[in-house]
Amino acid sequence: MDSGDRNTLLGQRVGKEGRLELLRQLGEGASGSIWLAQDHKRDRQVAVKFLHLSMLDNENLRARFVREGQTFGKLRHDNLVRVHGLGHHHGQPYIVIEYVEGQTLWELLERGWLFEPDQALAIARDIASGLAVAHAAGVIHRDLKPSNVMIREGDQRVKVLDFGIAKDLHADTAITRIGAYIGTPAYSAPEQILGEQIDPRTDIYSLGVILYELLTGPLTLEGRQTTEMFRATLNERNIPLGDLHAQVSRPVARLIQRMTRRRPDRRPPDMDGVRKECLRLISILREGVPDRDKNVIRTVLRNLFEAD
Repeated sequence: MDSGDRNTLLGQRVGKEGRLELLRQLGEGASGSIWLAQDHKRDRQVAVKFLHLSMLDNENLRARFVREGQTFGKLRHDNLVRVHGLGHHHGQPYIVIEYVEGQTLWELLERGWLFEPDQALAIARDIASGLAVAHAAGVIHRDLKPSNVMIREGDQRVKVLDFGIAKDLHADTAITRIGAYIGTPAYSAPEQILGEQIDPRTDIYSLGVILYELLTGPLTLEGRQTTEMFRATLNERNIPLGDLHAQVSRPVARLIQRMTRRRPDRRPPDMDGVRKECLRLISILREGVPDRDKNVIRTVLRNLFEAD
């Protein structure tokens, strides 16, 4: 914890004419902290993300942070958290972000929440819709995982959060060195782990893992360590389709299998294709599939993924 940030930022007013009043800290990571603030000009609450004081001398981090505010502020989609702007407070850079009140998918999974197949596919559809827009703008998320997806209170809107380590494919300067790995092992595609070239299909892999977890429970609560995650990903233990219920388990298992292929060229080519397939499967599930067939998918998929 960077106590210096907490002590110096609490109660401060930042932005033009001090329009943003910092109310309380929402969270903190290795490189920055996020604060709830009142925007007195627009009469709304926002989140303000600061780079830690101790990180100001790290030119790579500063460049990535500023790029996040500049590039991702141009993205507009209902399923992407909106970046409102970028500023500096006594030399400390910050990004003003849409404040989303709700629960992350990880918080729900950690409490044992399991989603019905049509609910899980609807969440995957919305994530794919938002990321299709990001990908069209040349932005790869690179750290898509349940803790970076929020379900907003009230309208249950799906929001993809935290583009902090995203890769801008149009950037003139490579901030991350070739061969470097950035991400979360359980959700990272093989090419990302190996530090190879990434593209939109890297995020498709991560979404495939998320879809599996929504249906069967979190992989990362079963004692699998980081090294085991790397090994399993690189060895590509794909789902054998086996003897599945044709109406439900087979098409959903096939979609997850395609999304999590080791080779990117064997995955769906883009997020719009994933979105359309989710829509097709939702239609099947909501048009007369018996509840017993819907329920069996959880057990079938879990057994398939965990089989040697």
